[in-house]
Amino acid sequence: MNASVNGTADVWRERIVAQQASGQSIRAWCRAQDCHEHGFYWWRARLGLSPTSGVKRQRRRCTPVGFAEVVVDRPATVEPMSLRLAGGRELILPASMPIEHVARLVHAIEGMA
Repeated sequence: MNASVNGTADVWRERIVAQQASGQSIRAWCRAQDCHEHGFYWWRARLGLSPTSGVKRQRRRCTPVGFAEVVVDRPATVEPMSLRLAGGRELILPASMPIEHVARLVHAIEGMA
């Protein structure tokens, strides 16, 4: 059944005009009238009564993104980590070892002593 035949479109057209005349926000007006806010927006768009319904939106043109070469300078030689433990023990680890692994290792060694 067509919405204009059963009067639903006319009812919503009147509601939309009433909301605009009230000066209230759509949310406040819908709460006061006990109607669903999403229905209000749907009918407003369907009836062509949205503030932007007559305005055609222009798409922004995208500018192509260029690529930049990234060079990471690393020293030729990386010093290993040296940890002095209790009792004069020394632990030498590669500098690339994640700190979480180092922490677990130290806890395990110190827990054994």
